[in-house]
Amino acid sequence: MTIRPTRAQTALVAATALTTLAAGLASSAAADTITVCLDGSCDFTDPVAAVASASMGDVVEIAAGHYLLTESLLVLQEIVVRGEVDTSGEPATVLDGQASVQILAVAAVGPDAEFENLVFTDGRADYGGAIFLYGASPVFRNCLVTANRANWNGGAMFVNDSSPTMIDCELANNLASNSQFPGNGTGGAVFVGSGTLTLIDSAISANESALWGGGIFLSSAGILNLQSSRVCGNTATMSPQIGMNPGAVINDLGGGCVMADCEDCPTAPPCPADLNMDGVVNGADLGIQLGWWGACKGGCAADLNLDGMVNGADLAMLLSDWGVCD
Repeated sequence: MTIRPTRAQTALVAATALTTLAAGLASSAAADTITVCLDGSCDFTDPVAAVASASMGDVVEIAAGHYLLTESLLVLQEIVVRGEVDTSGEPATVLDGQASVQILAVAAVGPDAEFENLVFTDGRADYGGAIFLYGASPVFRNCLVTANRANWNGGAMFVNDSSPTMIDCELANNLASNSQFPGNGTGGAVFVGSGTLTLIDSAISANESALWGGGIFLSSAGILNLQSSRVCGNTATMSPQIGMNPGAVINDLGGGCVMADCEDCPTAPPCPADLNMDGVVNGADLGIQLGWWGACKGGCAADLNLDGMVNGADLAMLLSDWGVCD
């Protein structure tokens, strides 16, 4: 089989050797906020152009709306791409691949690259219908990845030599299947070729692959960390929830659930501050939180407000939940 990478993926591989130098040159520049909206009152109307204009440390703020993409967002340095939320806190910025393009391609970045409050939908590619990661460890917060398709691996996301963290995210109704070669397609939501996928307060459900791993597939170099997250209700010919090669590793960091029926997964704990999940918030949970004190870019349960830091704000939330969880 000959693998023909997309134009965005080719650019990722070619650019990886250059981004370290570019990062060093750009780090001293002041960060900017770049705005995107559909009515023409912002810096850009096209998210792709806005991201292309961003420099290290910039924030790209995309207003609520439905954005029809004709090419991928290509991220080669550590920036923040942030959408808006509705009155319920759900992501209201929709990035739509129109069943023709991969939505996001990311290379050579660390956890300071963040994607927040975004819906990734209707993306198409051979590998990673919505998202392709190469040598990257970004953080996704409050994102919905749905109705994307890969012809081969990773209906929603393809992870290559990367370690993404997904916090409060949902991956649902994605598909890995090849109509020209029936029976092929692995990792209905995520294919981890190499690296570590960390799920925190997230769900992978109702995804499908034609062959292995309707929810997730882990190669022999793949690692999955589950924390207060569930992988359930996915379908595949073999290993419908999580398929894995020998050598792959799954770590349950607390509250992980892998079930055929999502109804069999326990409900979320009644208070997030119950960090050891024993039904009461007390000194034991305080000790855990203090142990995490400081920056928490990759995500941790003690970061109760999910802002990337364990600090006084999280302590206040823990103290407000003190006692037996109702």
